[in-house]
Formats: sequence, structure tokens, C-alpha cells
Amino acid sequence: MTGHVSIAPEASRELLDRVTSSPQFQKSKRLRELLLYLGERALKDPNCVLREQEIGVEALGRAPDYDTSHDTLVRVLVSQLRKKLQEHFEGEGRDEPLVIEIPKGSYVPVFRPRRDHDRSASIEDPPRAAGRPQPARLRLWVALVAAALVCSGAAAAIITSRTATHTPRPTVEGFWSQLFGNGQSTYLVLSDVTLIDFESLMGGPISLSEYEAHEFDRLADLRIHDPVHRALAREFVNRVTTAVSDVQVARDFGVLAARQHLPLTIVSARDMSSPLVASSNVILLGSRRADPWVGLFETELNFQTDYYRESPAAMRFVNRSPLPHEQPSYEPQWRRTGYCRVSFLSNPRHTGSILLISGSDVISTEAGGRFIASEDSMRQLRWMLHVSPGLPLPHFELFLRTQIVNSTVPWFEVVACRTHA
Repeated sequence: MTGHVSIAPEASRELLDRVTSSPQFQKSKRLRELLLYLGERALKDPNCVLREQEIGVEALGRAPDYDTSHDTLVRVLVSQLRKKLQEHFEGEGRDEPLVIEIPKGSYVPVFRPRRDHDRSASIEDPPRAAGRPQPARLRLWVALVAAALVCSGAAAAIITSRTATHTPRPTVEGFWSQLFGNGQSTYLVLSDVTLIDFESLMGGPISLSEYEAHEFDRLADLRIHDPVHRALAREFVNRVTTAVSDVQVARDFGVLAARQHLPLTIVSARDMSSPLVASSNVILLGSRRADPWVGLFETELNFQTDYYRESPAAMRFVNRSPLPHEQPSYEPQWRRTGYCRVSFLSNPRHTGSILLISGSDVISTEAGGRFIASEDSMRQLRWMLHVSPGLPLPHFELFLRTQIVNSTVPWFEVVACRTHA
């Protein structure tokens, strides 16, 4: 049943057989098998709810406990499958009276009668008006507008903060002034979450030099052998997006900067450059996979990120010099426990400060930002580092454990703290 039109199950099953037997799907075994799995589940129970992890385990052979926050294969393949179905029913299957589509936000295919406008408009894209950007350009335009809204939202928070009353945070503001009140430009670098999916399709990380040079097309041609995967990767890697949690941290830090009349420029990791990182004050948000600039400082840190498996993807923080009661490594538990490094370092030319807030996931990165903006937390840090009030903090590395509940962090604690020479 689709809407108010009843479709015989036999007709839907015959359509599924014709589509999966078409030359277009015969060329992609993985998409064909995924469509068969999803289609059979939908035919058995059109009202069923399919979860990403369930599909990964049953249809793609992933381990039962694999982490969908790192392994995005299901999302990538279902996105490809939507496009493939659209292409099929606009081309070879244009005379089919029924169509199959997978609605956005769902993994359950829908079998429905073809509507008249299906022949002239795509399933996923809105009707085109004269003068409107083409679909790929339209998506890029939407991303740019979203980025502009992010920046304008941060600016609005800064402007509002100048007139709003606020609770004094002398410890927080003293640390902020120490970091960024040195006359150098300060950049807050948002993570590039699109990069995670691109690296997943490549089967490994991108180097900082390749990232800075934007060599995405060359890497896709070199390392992604499936032509369908390669085309998808080349398309979505140009959509620069960040995490909502990064925007929240940027808002809070923007307020801090404005209260001290310190200029703060918010940029994407993809727009950063080596000269700026080397000579400016920089705040880096996110994991090394979402922000390759983090890799510049990995060797200086005691808690280092280790992506020890690619398929399914898994990471941990390795403790290079465990102290008593510390573990040699810390591995996050998906949707339960995460970790975050918060580090205060010098930039490569020793002319400014680096504040590194790097979590095992975007939620844990947000917890690190909350720690830095919290008066109680920063007082705790001073106590742990044995620094008297009013004195500057030394370079340090803080390691936090976060509890994750419903994609939020209600609680976090300090696991370890180190000073750096």
C-alpha cells in the first residue's frame, strides 16, 4: 500500500526482479545485492523500520558491534542506490507503470505508481526554474548559504554578547587572554566532516599535503576503483560541511573573544593554509580524520590517535607514557563513551598559540570546548597543574572521558593531565 493506492505484491516483486536484472544493476553487484535485501524486507513488511547497523551486519557483512559513526558504508551505498534507481526509471525503466524509490531519512524502499511528473523531474531534486542553479551547483550553493548562516550566527552571538549581562569568568578569560592576546591573528578552524566519508571510500586517510592542495579528484581516480563509488566521492567531497557541535563551540568561543575585544576569524579546515597555522593563533576542532591539520601536532602529544583498522573503521587513543592508574590505550565505545584531548601548544614558529580540541567523535569534541569555557573546569585545571591564581598556565595536555547519552554529553571527567616543556 502506498498512499491510497493498493499495489499487488506480485507486481512489486516482479518489478524488483526486473530492476535488479537490468544491465545497470548487473554492473554493480554490491548495489544489486543491497537493493534485493532492502526490497525483500519492504515486501515482507512495508511498515518495517530498518536501522543502519542492521543493514551493515545483515547485508554487508559488517561485525555485529561495528561503529557506524566511523564506518559510513551503509549511508554511502544507500545514497548511491537512490541515484541509481532514479537513473533507471528515467532511462531503461521509463515505461514502467510502477517505480521504486528510497525516501530520504529512510532505508525502506517504497513501491508506488508512476506519477506524470516522474518523467520530467528527478526523485531527489526539486523542479528547476529558469535561472536557478543546476542540481550540483544548487547543492553547493545551499552549502555556502549554510556556512554563511553559521558565520553570521557566530557573529550574532558576538554582537549580542557585547550588550548582554554575563557571569564573570576570570579564570576562563585570563586563559583566553594568555592564549590569544598576543597581537597575532586568531583562527578558529571548523572540522571538515565530509572528509570522513571520502576517506572511508578511499580506504585510508588523506595526507595533509594532499588535503591542502585539494587533490581530491586525483586521489579518487587513484584509490577508488569502483566507478560508481568514485563518481559519488568526487561529487560529495566538494560539499564542505561541519558538525553542529563545532558551531556551538564556535559560538561560545566567539562570545569569549568579543568580551575581550580579541578578533576571531572562523574558517573551515579546507580553507586553512600552512603559513597561517605556522604563524597565527589557531584553535583546531575535531579528529585527525576530520581535520588533517591536527596531524601537525600528533608527535608532540602523549595521547595520540591510532586508526588501527580501516574496515570496519576503528580508532583509539594510545597513551605513550602511562602513569600509575592510567591505561596504555583508550578506545571509545560507540554511543556510550568517548574521549577528547585538549592541548595548549606553541605554533610551529613559536609566535603564537595552538589550542587543540580533538575528540573521538563530534560530541566529545564539544565536551572539550565546554571544559575550556567553564570557570569551574578551568579552576580545576589550575589546581591539577599547581598554578597559582593570576599566573600564566604552562603548555599542557588534558585527556577527558565523556559519557554519551542520546547524542549529548551530560557528564565528562579528567582522565589525565600533562605539562609540556
